[in-house]
Amino acid sequence: MKWLMGLAVIVMTGLMVSPRYCGAEVALEKGVIDMVGQATYEVVVPKPTKDSLSYEKPLPIDLLPYAERKDKYYSIGTAFAIAPDRFVSANHVLNLGNKSQYPDYFLRDREGKVYLIDQIVKYSDRRDFVVFTLKDRKESPFLATNTRPALNETVYAVGNALGEGVVIRDGLYTSDTLEEEEGEWKWLRFSAAASPGNSGGPLLDRQGRVIGIVLRKSSNENLNVALPIAEVLNAPENRASIHKKMKYMLDNMDMTKIETLKESLSLPKSYQELNRELVETVNRFADKLLAGLLAENRENIFPNGKGSTILLNRNFTAFFPNMIAKGEDGNWDLYSPKEERRSELGNNGHLVYGTMGNSLYLILKKPDNIPLDKLYTDSKTFMDLVLKGVTLSRPFGGENIKVTSLGKADTEYMHGDSYGRKWLVWSWPLEYSDEKIVAFFLPVPGGGVAMLRRGQTGRLEDGHVPDLKVLADFLQISYYGSLKQWKEFLAARAFLPELFSRIDIAFEYNNNFRYKSEDRVAFSYNADLMHITEKSDLKLNIGYFKDGGKTVWDVTDIVPGDDKSNSTCFVLDRNQRPPDDMSDNFRSDWENLVNRRMPYDKVSFFKDKTTAIMTVFTKGVSATELDRAPVLYNVGFVKTGSIEQKEMAPILDKFMENLAIYEGTPRVESKLQ
Repeated sequence: MKWLMGLAVIVMTGLMVSPRYCGAEVALEKGVIDMVGQATYEVVVPKPTKDSLSYEKPLPIDLLPYAERKDKYYSIGTAFAIAPDRFVSANHVLNLGNKSQYPDYFLRDREGKVYLIDQIVKYSDRRDFVVFTLKDRKESPFLATNTRPALNETVYAVGNALGEGVVIRDGLYTSDTLEEEEGEWKWLRFSAAASPGNSGGPLLDRQGRVIGIVLRKSSNENLNVALPIAEVLNAPENRASIHKKMKYMLDNMDMTKIETLKESLSLPKSYQELNRELVETVNRFADKLLAGLLAENRENIFPNGKGSTILLNRNFTAFFPNMIAKGEDGNWDLYSPKEERRSELGNNGHLVYGTMGNSLYLILKKPDNIPLDKLYTDSKTFMDLVLKGVTLSRPFGGENIKVTSLGKADTEYMHGDSYGRKWLVWSWPLEYSDEKIVAFFLPVPGGGVAMLRRGQTGRLEDGHVPDLKVLADFLQISYYGSLKQWKEFLAARAFLPELFSRIDIAFEYNNNFRYKSEDRVAFSYNADLMHITEKSDLKLNIGYFKDGGKTVWDVTDIVPGDDKSNSTCFVLDRNQRPPDDMSDNFRSDWENLVNRRMPYDKVSFFKDKTTAIMTVFTKGVSATELDRAPVLYNVGFVKTGSIEQKEMAPILDKFMENLAIYEGTPRVESKLQ
């Protein structure tokens, strides 16, 4: 079983003692048992001296066993000596090839003395072993080896089972299993029990000779797996072998890219030197793999390809963050978590969140007593609010202790996506478990939306973060808030998407509201037409569409409202002529626009407790121009309750007096100019 540091089952031990037997049949001689005890070691890492987390109550230290409380190390696996100055363990125990918050790895003998791992002299990630020397220990009792063990003979799995000291357990060497990729060697299968912490320990024959390295536990039956020791002994000296079949895929698409990294590095090197070189090598390959995945499928990844047509010709509202993903029918569409939860944060703040794929998605509306710029500039404030709604617990002493704060992020920067949106990227360490949490936070009126992931330090930094940078391009959210929230948002110019440099939104409470984009639309209205207060609201649906031969992210719907507590509002929607190959549903709606049929006939209708009236803006446009226009805007007025036509139509007419459309048809001047 792969033994990951920081899981709930980690047990910290005190001094190791002589190996204990756990089994029905034992035939090892006392002298052999003593040798096993001298030649077998715990793999340990120092406990972190820093804890950035705050908890709902003090950690119950007194609930931990005495040895665990007093131990300065985490016990994470097993190693053993095969020569006076040669030690062996499983590579996954030493975590080579991953960044870690634990920079140094040590061996601890049965007297409790600790030795720093020094030089790596053999390494194979595919065979999952590492051979190394120790600093300040040149002579060690060691175990003999047997490269030709007999099937169906008694074997002994030796290891630091569950972190509670070295245990010897017996079973049978039952079978051999071909290595899965190319059948280059055979795994040893054995029935002796193996527990977390056994990884890296020796598998012994009746004479106490090493026949293999215990690697992992069988998932569904007691047929555990070891690497034959011959694979270690026959491996070339002073070489590190990298052989990884890597499969790259992203949450929102079914395309995959599979290639095998094969490389050889020179040894000996210190643990830190080799680890750095391994990380750099694998990351370069992973970056190349991701770039290849995107390049090879570019013509079929949104916004390209036939599967993107529907989404590029549809306006949509997304109050909760949606992910653009490829569906089973081959079309790209919007997807959100199947289950969303809401938590109240007090002072009109709330959090809505749900899980989709490998990420937690959320929208955060800040409490009124927290300034928006503090939310955008203080990573602690953001995560403290998230933790009020999303429970994060630390397993400790048999309890799950709620985490209330992660403190300030240790990594902070801004990521610009392909559409000019500015994401705040923050990550926090969980020192006790060698993990990190990362948030990609996108500011919106009143707060922001975020994608969060948690993972082992290296895998998060080098795996999850590059994925999220790609996924950021596919996140869809409507920009919605009260005018009070919009005022604060628009003032935070450093965090606004590039799009807002081309849009002017201005308002004076109880006076007027103005909206103008450089090349699309402009309008204004006064407070005598509809209320303009800090409780009035504004929704901008911002979507993806083709413009001038390229895909843009721009405003498709503008909905200024009377008050956030009612449904009274003006509506301005951008519509583009659908391609000829689109379905009749899309084409019929376009025909309704062109011919001003219901609901665009300027006749009011009652639906869902509101009255609406809509028309197509055609000021200064002839019937011929209208028929061939690539873009049309419909404009409407909606009011709560059942309202007569004679009241609705004049309000709509008055609104259109100060409306100008700059695209799709000849530029129309209005009172705004």
